Amino acid sequence: MPTSRIARALRAERDDLVAVLLERRVEVPAFAELDDDAVARLGEEVGALVDTLADALDHDRPLDVEDVAVLRPAIEARAARGDWIEQTTRGLRIAQRTIYERVAAIAGETGDPAAVVLVGARLLELMDVAGALAAQAWVEAREVTRSGGTERRRALLDTLLEGGDPELHGLGDLARDLGLVPGASVVAVSARAVTTATAGRTLTSAVGALARAGKPVMLPLAGLVDDEIVIVRPVVAEELDDVVAALERAWRRLADGPVRLALGVSARHALPDGARDAIADARRARARVPTGGGVLALPTLAPLDWMALRAGDTTWTLVPEPLRRFLEEDAADGGQLLHTFASYVASDLNVKVAARRLHVHVNTARYRLGRISERTGLDLRSLDDVIALHVASLLFERRRGD
Repeated sequence: MPTSRIARALRAERDDLVAVLLERRVEVPAFAELDDDAVARLGEEVGALVDTLADALDHDRPLDVEDVAVLRPAIEARAARGDWIEQTTRGLRIAQRTIYERVAAIAGETGDPAAVVLVGARLLELMDVAGALAAQAWVEAREVTRSGGTERRRALLDTLLEGGDPELHGLGDLARDLGLVPGASVVAVSARAVTTATAGRTLTSAVGALARAGKPVMLPLAGLVDDEIVIVRPVVAEELDDVVAALERAWRRLADGPVRLALGVSARHALPDGARDAIADARRARARVPTGGGVLALPTLAPLDWMALRAGDTTWTLVPEPLRRFLEEDAADGGQLLHTFASYVASDLNVKVAARRLHVHVNTARYRLGRISERTGLDLRSLDDVIALHVASLLFERRRGD
């Protein structure tokens, strides 16, 4: 593929190209007088643009806004300072022209001028999505500024965390603007990085990605509390599944890129008192996420599953000794019988359906269920006994997860 050759050349010249673009920053007033740290960050952003273009050329794939998400924190910071979006778009045009000039030179050197058209189209697409992200980020940042700035949003978040009344703290107008009014339903998100060394800028970017999940009409209340991401957003019952799915997609994008999170999502709670309860829910859910990270959304759980997750050591001691011994021994043997029982429950106690789920003969499924009855003393045709073993198995899995 001709564009692959240009992609390789761009990677080889990446640092030189970044250096040229940094020299040209003086053409944009917002970038002309930056300190060394800011120049280094700008270099990272420019390098990410070159890397994104090279990857798209290498794999002949389209681009979307998520490919250039690395630009968002800097754009938001500039918008918060009062810089106009034209400063950013002017910088993108300079980057486009500079990269295109280099691409044309590379194509001439490799004797493949036709590739310039293909690369030019992809470069234009890159600048389109970067411009779209810049516009979106700028509008959101200005929205935050209009609603009182990040300080008032943080004050409102702290008030809700403490169970306070926004009206009593002079924050009622902001709460109303964000849809956090008495009677409204909210969900909360609590997330922490599972890696020990995660940069603050990375977490700030993750806050934005999770807050924007599902494209809410108004950017919800979101922030960092020490190293914890906390989000409170209004939600109606009909959109709850879509919100959870959007948060799961955002988690996957973050896990594939800058940070892996343990993320908990609360059930719905009604204001005015529900925000604090929702945050507590989300934190409990997050605490149950495995050490490698993941998402635990309470709206996706059955009530019994949540009760098992919250159960303490005392609850486990109430499980009869034969059941505890069976669960521990079967787990040590690979868990075949417990897996069979789980399929039996999921099949509404229909052995034939369970056998199909397990891809075994029905007689094999019957034999395994019989072995469970022998070892536990339970009758798996009795609903009470099935519930007893199901609850015990949920408690056992929770303990193993701990």
